[in-house]
Amino acid sequence: MTELLYRRNALLETISAGRRKIVRLLLSQESTPTSNAPLVIAAKGKAIPIERIPRIEIKQRAGDSVHQDALLEVHPYTYSDVAAMHARARELQEETLLLMLDLLQSPGNFGRLLRTAEAVGVHGVVIQKRRAGGVTPAVVAASMGASEHLLISRVTNLARAIEQLRGEGVWVAGLDSGPGSQPLDQNDLNRALVLVVGNEGKGLRRLVRKRCDFLINIPMFGRVKSLNASVAGSLALYAARNARGTIA
Repeated sequence: MTELLYRRNALLETISAGRRKIVRLLLSQESTPTSNAPLVIAAKGKAIPIERIPRIEIKQRAGDSVHQDALLEVHPYTYSDVAAMHARARELQEETLLLMLDLLQSPGNFGRLLRTAEAVGVHGVVIQKRRAGGVTPAVVAASMGASEHLLISRVTNLARAIEQLRGEGVWVAGLDSGPGSQPLDQNDLNRALVLVVGNEGKGLRRLVRKRCDFLINIPMFGRVKSLNASVAGSLALYAARNARGTIA
């Protein structure tokens, strides 16, 4: 079974990453020669078949998605495992830095967090198989293709995955504004670390929260009481990277 990716930047990154099996690039016959030129060059460079079809067919296949006159037919995303993430960290001679998502529901939030995760250089992302979305075309689009450069693992049980990571010497920081949580700048993030971001509405589940080594929050100085999950998670990821002294 194949799926259709959309948004030009996401398509370019998917082609550049070279991790997916790509069937073909579909372009609108009505698009201007320059609008999709980078895609055509990238596709030809990887010997990807290019087909030009009427815009109405692009729209029918894309549904409500913002297709930008181009679609990329690909095979589903191939998931990785935590061992590969540790291996990537060793290759870079860095301590492991992971992002874990506890039943995040919004493809937009998932994708935006993946974009930030790739930007700060996390070694992998861990999500749960059941009751949480995977790497769908909507997630790829929201991440602007960053998903295609990341190692992402789907596990059966997040709480058990946390215990395994702790046994491997990784500290677990839960992003949570509840009792026992401290501002993120009051904790040592310069260590092997996994940052856990909770569900948009309910936050971290009880067992996941209980297994975290410490809880951190984003201090709020205005009148609003909370931040969007992807915004809060992005701030925490940059704080973790900055703690390593690798951001100017």
